[in-house]
Amino acid sequence: MARMIKAGKYNKVITLQEQKQVMTDYGAVNIEWVDFKTVRASVEPLQGNEYFTSAQLHSETQLRIRIRYIDDVCSVMRVKYGNRVFSIIAVIDSKESHRELQLMCKEGATDGR
Repeated sequence: MARMIKAGKYNKVITLQEQKQVMTDYGAVNIEWVDFKTVRASVEPLQGNEYFTSAQLHSETQLRIRIRYIDDVCSVMRVKYGNRVFSIIAVIDSKESHRELQLMCKEGATDGR
C-alpha cells in the first residue's frame, strides 16, 4: 500500500534558485541567482557549528528541507527561506520513489553562493 505524504508537514514556504546568465543593457553577461520554483516545505535544523579561520569566528548551520518530488532539482541550486540563503549539499530521493526530496543544506560559510 502506498504511503501518503501529509500536506500539513510542509508548513513553510521556500524558493529554489538557480544561476543563470543574464544579459545587461550594455551587452555584458552577468551570472545571477534567479527563482526556479517556490514550494511548500518542511524545514528541520540538524546541527550548528562555530569555528575559527583566519582569526575570524564563523558559524554554520546544517538542516534538512523536505519537499514534494520535483524533477531537475540539483545541488548547484540554493534555497531561499525568508531572508536566509542555504547551499544545497545533497539532493536525496528516498528509496528512489519520486515522492519526496530531502535537500541537505548548509547556511553560513558559503551563504549559498
